[in-house]
Amino acid sequence: MRLPRIAGSSLAGSLFVLALVACGDKQGAGAMADSARRDSGSPTVPARQLGAMPMLPPFRAHLDSVAAKPAMIKSSMSGHMAEVHKVMEAMHADMMAAGMHSDAAYEALADSVVKASAALGRAKDKDLSRLVAMQVDQLRRLTAVYEQKAAAM
Repeated sequence: MRLPRIAGSSLAGSLFVLALVACGDKQGAGAMADSARRDSGSPTVPARQLGAMPMLPPFRAHLDSVAAKPAMIKSSMSGHMAEVHKVMEAMHADMMAAGMHSDAAYEALADSVVKASAALGRAKDKDLSRLVAMQVDQLRRLTAVYEQKAAAM
């Protein structure tokens, strides 16, 4: 059976177009709802990636090695300093990107790490073990505070 033509087109064609329009509205509404969910901060928005987090396990391994053999740092001082700087910059960037302002205690600890790095670079052999232990302790505390702050983000 053939459907009658309505104004130059078939009824089936008209129904098809009508169905497309109806489906298109639903998809558009769904897309608008998805957009609204993204804008409202619902779970459809992917969590912000923290740049420092993946750096921490290898950094801790580095600190463990340095703590176990402080003398090894003499031959790799520039690499150690670069790694400390890179991790500290990443932690700072994460906190700033999340809108978190560091507190006075965090800033004091970060400043002490920077000062310890400078002292370590000038250290005599007799002071090396003590300064390495001090800096490793400071860095472990600083990364622990960062992790606590990151968990609260």
